Amino acid sequence: MASDGGRSNLKTIALGLAVLFVPALIIVATLEFLILTGDLVLNELTPLQLVELYLIDLVLFAGGAYLLYRLLLYSIGGPLGGADDEE
Repeated sequence: MASDGGRSNLKTIALGLAVLFVPALIIVATLEFLILTGDLVLNELTPLQLVELYLIDLVLFAGGAYLLYRLLLYSIGGPLGGADDEE
């Protein structure tokens, strides 16, 4: 069985992977849609533009996730994962 520290590490790793890969999946879906509709030819994009798109998506995704977290904390009135009053 995994200890609380192991579960915490697993959650941290999963969150980190989500922050890295969700923006990439959003970019792929957006580019695929634009290619299918004919609004974009993939040969016109440079690698620098793709990296720029990824970084913009990464910042927006991480910032949005942080804002949602802060809104959740504000709405419930305290930090998540705190110690229970019951012993």
